[in-house]
Order: sequence, then structure tokens, then C-alpha cells
Amino acid sequence: MKIDFESFSQNYRQLTIDGKYIGNIVEDLLEVIGRFEFTKKHEVFYPQGIFNDKELNLIFVTKNAITVIEVGNSSKITTWKNEEISSCTLTMPSIYDAQLQINLKGGTVISLDNVKDTNVNWKNRLKEEILKIYSVLTSK
Repeated sequence: MKIDFESFSQNYRQLTIDGKYIGNIVEDLLEVIGRFEFTKKHEVFYPQGIFNDKELNLIFVTKNAITVIEVGNSSKITTWKNEEISSCTLTMPSIYDAQLQINLKGGTVISLDNVKDTNVNWKNRLKEEILKIYSVLTSK
């Protein structure tokens, strides 16, 4: 499976959180968010927590905003305009790992880490997505 929203939408049924399959939750959520423009026109899709069984956040980065969808029984969608970003810090602990900290005005921090955000089989793919996110957010 590639890391893009279309592939995710076709293959989400195997995902679990705390050992429970979340296919029904994701299916209902996909129906709702499918109406929003960010699902159709985004630069980067980042499924934070995919295959780690703890949590799942779907992150969409567009040229103008970041949208984070916290998946759960009561899913939450939050969007920040890029003007609300105060800084981005990219850290590369090794050539295989990438961490991105997005600091927003008001104190909210979005932290991405390719090692913590997925399993060992997917970490290289998420590293590439982190680098893409950094590129989108830091280019004007």
C-alpha cells in the first residue's frame, strides 16, 4: 500500500486501536470528510499512528493549511491556517529517521516522528512524507 489518501481509503479495514478493529469508525469518518476540499486537494497525507495500535491521526497538508483528524469514537477535526505556524523544526537523528515539530501560535505543537508514528515496515515511507511536509510548510 502506498501512503496516499486514496490507498488509505481502500485499505483501512485492517487497522486497530487498543486491539480493536476501527474499520466502522473510519468508514463513517471517510463518508463525512470526503465532502471537504482538503481530502481532494492536499500536498501531503500523513497517517500518524498507522499500524501502531495506539492512536490514529490523519494529517492533511495543503499549501494554505494543516488539518489533523483525531480518529476515535468521537473523532475531532482541527484545521490551522499556515499563518498560524510560528516555526517548524526538522530533526534527522539518522539518515533513516526524521522528526518534525510544528509550533503553532497559541502553544499547540504537532509532532511527527517516523519511528514512533508507525511500525518498522512503514517508517521509511513516513520519513519521506515528513520531508515533504517540511518542504511544503517552509516554501512560500
